[in-house]
Amino acid sequence: MMIAPDISQNISFKNTYGDVMHFIASAEESCVHHLQKDHMLAYVYSGELTIHDGVYEQSFAAGSSVFIRKNHRVRFSIRKGKDQAVKIAFLVFKRDFLIRFYRMIDDFAHRCVELRERFLNINVGPEVMSLFYSMIPFIDSGAPPPEKTMELKLTEGVYVLLNADERTAAALFDFMAPWKIDILEFLNENFTYELTLEEIAQYTGRSLAAFKRDFRKVSSLSPSKWITDKRLEVAHQQVKYESRNVSDIYLGLGFKSLSHFSTAYKRKYGVAPTK
Repeated sequence: MMIAPDISQNISFKNTYGDVMHFIASAEESCVHHLQKDHMLAYVYSGELTIHDGVYEQSFAAGSSVFIRKNHRVRFSIRKGKDQAVKIAFLVFKRDFLIRFYRMIDDFAHRCVELRERFLNINVGPEVMSLFYSMIPFIDSGAPPPEKTMELKLTEGVYVLLNADERTAAALFDFMAPWKIDILEFLNENFTYELTLEEIAQYTGRSLAAFKRDFRKVSSLSPSKWITDKRLEVAHQQVKYESRNVSDIYLGLGFKSLSHFSTAYKRKYGVAPTK
């Protein structure tokens, strides 16, 4: 999972969980649409990283850090700074690692305040600086850290996020039991299908009551409103950035009719999709 296909240098460090850290360096500017499948914590050493989630856009200059939630389609743009190449590190939190972390340190159950933002600016203090600058010797040498060292860095990264904003707990630990499927992961993969709440609950390993209870912990919206908003956000990105025809979009995203889609789109964005 690389941030862009045309960067001049990239390094990936692996451990048991897969690719868990990426470093990119480039003298060129680039842009890529990306379906974010894992939570990430990024740090910009130099240059600028811009993230657009289809609705909101924010740029992060050198010395900035940002948490990017999984299961969202985002657009990354990288730009070099004044006389400086782009240098950005991404720490990737795989699901298996987060489950293991949650089982060993179960003291965040009370933190279930929802985080609705797709990405979140992280205040850069000593914790963030210590985490990312301790990786520089490995990045410069290209030598992967020992397995245990990489796991310690991931653990350190989780604590950075939890200490920075307690709402990240609800996003990071969106699994209430190991046999249950991650609700948002399932919905992000299946939001275009016409499924009843009973079917969604069954597919995610829950009773209907348990599904409603668990869903309230990760979203203030109703499941049907969440699905509609997700469809509209993807449609907005396809209309605005991919220049697709409206008639080619609405059926593929699960809308029942063009009029239904147009009405919902205009209600959310204030303009008809054809405009």
